[in-house]
Amino acid sequence: MPSEKEKIEIATADAFIDLYNAEMNSSFEVVEYSDAPDVRCKDASGNTLNLEITLTEDRAGDIPAILGRSNHKSMASQREHLNKVKAGKANIFEQVSSLSGNVADTLIQRIKAKSQKDYGANAALVIRDSSPVGWDWEHIVPELKAQLSEIRLPFEHGVWLLTFTKDRIIQIV
Repeated sequence: MPSEKEKIEIATADAFIDLYNAEMNSSFEVVEYSDAPDVRCKDASGNTLNLEITLTEDRAGDIPAILGRSNHKSMASQREHLNKVKAGKANIFEQVSSLSGNVADTLIQRIKAKSQKDYGANAALVIRDSSPVGWDWEHIVPELKAQLSEIRLPFEHGVWLLTFTKDRIIQIV
């Protein structure tokens, strides 16, 4: 039985491969779920595509909250924060997210962390957006590319973002 992490990777890889094949006019299929890289794919000609998968989050703690392991995003937590704001003990903007601010910063941090390791030839990094906000990632791709320009990225087939709704992929690099 796959772990929760493996289930997320499987769902991410399956959605990504369908969209990638449609966009790139290719025929890759998942042949193995493993670790580093997380997923190995082959096409009808025997070409390989290895996927390393990670998630992004708007604010630290969002993923455990989405998975039901934290009350970080609960109404009670939000009320507590609002009460602190009213009492002058917290800033209202502490819990506000901005695509070109903290959200992009978190994404860059995840890419940098994944770039510390070599995943072999024919690798791509797939980042699954865990935010239901519906960010317009395309608008900040140039900014992301600029921030990543000085970093050695071991992803020959690029760095991709899979939207929360799993209906689009955006190539970052």
